[in-house]
Amino acid sequence: MASKLFRLLFFCCVLLQSTNDVIGQTKFPEKCLTNHPSEDRYASYSPNGEWIVFESNRDGNWNIYLMDKTGGQVKQITQDPNDDRRPSWHPNSKSILFESSRKGQTALFTFNLKSKRIKQINNSSAYGEPMFASFSPNGRHIACSYIVGENNSHILLLNQKGKIIKTLVANAYRNFYPKWSNDGSKLSYFSRKETANVDDEIYILDVKTGKESRITDWPKHNFCPSWSNTDDKLVYATSMKETRPEIFIRNIDGSDEKRITFNEDGDTLPNWHPFENKILVTAYRNGNYEICEIEL
Repeated sequence: MASKLFRLLFFCCVLLQSTNDVIGQTKFPEKCLTNHPSEDRYASYSPNGEWIVFESNRDGNWNIYLMDKTGGQVKQITQDPNDDRRPSWHPNSKSILFESSRKGQTALFTFNLKSKRIKQINNSSAYGEPMFASFSPNGRHIACSYIVGENNSHILLLNQKGKIIKTLVANAYRNFYPKWSNDGSKLSYFSRKETANVDDEIYILDVKTGKESRITDWPKHNFCPSWSNTDDKLVYATSMKETRPEIFIRNIDGSDEKRITFNEDGDTLPNWHPFENKILVTAYRNGNYEICEIEL
């Protein structure tokens, strides 16, 4: 009798969990903002919430594109035969920071949306190859990963002209994707420094004190974190076992993890809206990557 009761309770728990998963799938509606047979990636909202910048290879190589917040008015804003990649916004919403190989070696550039002028930032390319650069909320600094060797990258702090101020993270492993908190005091990033180069985990760094905290701790890749507009949560991608990545949210102290995508195809590169409960993701849909928006 006790054995039958236990099996019944177990079945009910499984059914309840399955029901919760279904609720979770319908709780966060998704809308694809792009629909193109080429790859669209790395999207982020402008600080004023009116525009979205992204990269696409729809003209044969990677260039930077702009669209309005509804997915309309798509414009190609760089047109170079070399790759222009990984755009991010200046806090005034008037210019875009990106990396490009247009002068041979990969360097950082800005694009002024009004004048259309492209300007190279005089960063130290001799240090390594820059990736994942982003302006601080006050526009005075840039955080950037630099590839300095095979499976090895550091995170540096630059001034707005690209001069190196100091090294924030340096070890024998890869340290990528520095993203500023909205108050400018902290950076999130992912690293393999405590996993023997096996999987990526997410960290938060206090820029002033150098104090760090590890936010994720499980044997799957956790990567590409982005701050909520209230600075109390991170959204990020996790590669599930033998599946494509899904999107999760958790508090910055590591608690209260919540999965927000349930798709057979992958979702990655999440970015939070500056003041609304919406998230942009790069989503693998219909055989290629599209820019999709999730409402929380």
